[in-house]
Amino acid sequence: MKPETLVSPLIVVDWGTTNFRAYLVERRADGHGVCRDRVATPEGLLNIQSDYPGVLKQNISHWLEPSHPTPILLCGMVGSPSGWIEVPHIPCPVNIQTLAQNARQISNFNNGNTWIIPGLSGLGISGYFDVMRGEEVQYFGAKKIIKAQNLGTPEVVCFPGTHNKWINTAINMESTLDQFSTSMTGEVFNLLASHSILSNSIAKQAPWQERAFLKGLDNSASKGGIMHQLFTVRSLQLSGAHTHDNGEAYLSGLLIGSEIRSMLNEATKSTKGTHVAIVGSDKLAQRYLSAIDHLGHCAFSIDSEEATIAGALEIAQHLNTQA
Repeated sequence: MKPETLVSPLIVVDWGTTNFRAYLVERRADGHGVCRDRVATPEGLLNIQSDYPGVLKQNISHWLEPSHPTPILLCGMVGSPSGWIEVPHIPCPVNIQTLAQNARQISNFNNGNTWIIPGLSGLGISGYFDVMRGEEVQYFGAKKIIKAQNLGTPEVVCFPGTHNKWINTAINMESTLDQFSTSMTGEVFNLLASHSILSNSIAKQAPWQERAFLKGLDNSASKGGIMHQLFTVRSLQLSGAHTHDNGEAYLSGLLIGSEIRSMLNEATKSTKGTHVAIVGSDKLAQRYLSAIDHLGHCAFSIDSEEATIAGALEIAQHLNTQA
């Protein structure tokens, strides 16, 4: 990288319910950037005692220069009512400029060169009120990456996690995010696997069973619906058709299969294969890629860390001149 292409650094923080992730990004004059350093800790909102400035400073102080304040952009649950400072959701449709205009500046940290990016509100696929925090940054970042890498415009973008987000790009305009839907698949899986009778049919820390996962995907379309099929996690183990090692993967397949069928059929109003972008970076994202392919669709993945950084860089260009 040539020195003349460099501009001031940017610190991007994705601060969620369970994790804290920060990135020191070296920005180029063309609006792109490179991550030079990163910090990841389990200091999410549930795991700290509300000392947000202290936790932030402890994790990124080695990047800060008091004489030349580095802009800091925070996104995620840190802006929720239970976070550092509440930054209200912005109603959709929203573009990059609107996100920047509604970012909350924190005057008493880093000489005022710190902002919390707002989340979004809108109507989900069912027509009911829905919200997101953090994925809006990843969405705009993913769009930038897709365009730069000529990946082809997906019909749907999926963000796997505790509360999965689904965005239909046919509804959402080129420069705005108009509509999204949340699925509680991740949280429901954790509850069922740990706090229901199904936990008695699931081995803890068992090796991943791909065949059981695929069977769950297939059975998610069986008669009786998902509430009936869920009990087969227990009944198949009791009958001897499954071992305890099969339980986790099979349950995951049932839930993910039901989610994908509902979301993709409703989003595209078609039974044909759908082109999906998965924004994620862990085993769960790979599980969704496998599931989407198995169910007759096609998908590609975008690293969630890269998407967060790319989206933050876009927003930073529309903040005041300090950034």
